[in-house]
Amino acid sequence: MFSLLTLFGITFGISFVASAQPGPVNLSVIQATLHQSRRAGFWLALGGCIPELLYGGLVAYGSQWFDQVPGLQHTLRVVAIPALLLLGALALWRAYRAVPAPKKVAGVPVAGRPTFLRGLLTALLNPQLPLFWFFVLVYYSNYPWLRITSTAQQLVFAFAAATGAFTVLNLYVALIHRRREKLSQYLQPQRFDLIMGCGLIGLALWRAVSLI
Repeated sequence: MFSLLTLFGITFGISFVASAQPGPVNLSVIQATLHQSRRAGFWLALGGCIPELLYGGLVAYGSQWFDQVPGLQHTLRVVAIPALLLLGALALWRAYRAVPAPKKVAGVPVAGRPTFLRGLLTALLNPQLPLFWFFVLVYYSNYPWLRITSTAQQLVFAFAAATGAFTVLNLYVALIHRRREKLSQYLQPQRFDLIMGCGLIGLALWRAVSLI
């Protein structure tokens, strides 16, 4: 039991710190909370954490595949570039269209399935997730008390990965919602989309240069 609790705590901490870094899901959560509602940010964060659970579980179950398939790590790095470019282009397109934020309508929920699916797809299009968790498992292999060898450990690892990400994303939601009125004065929807789009495209270009 102690080993499972230790595994959960360490994995949770790694996921929390990693998810606090700027990325597509974080920016989308901030945007949804700022220009829609706290509920929209919550659902987007929830959708964005499902791939953490999925990728974490798959990597924990089949981490040996990374060693058996030549060039898989390089392929994942390459695939990340068009994925980031696509997300950046979509953000710039929204900024160009300057679509106003959705208004609340009585009896009609502003957030729910659409924001959940948006978070889900945004995270699924990030092939860096499985690669990141693979490297974490490689690090764990150096310590016998952190090696994942059982189904219970695989499940704990995946659950901790998703929980850490969900926790930090909801902290973003709470903080942005608290300062929502003041931030809205400076970050209009199209301006935020422009910043996010340029940031994602810049990240894609930086990753492309690093592969040369």
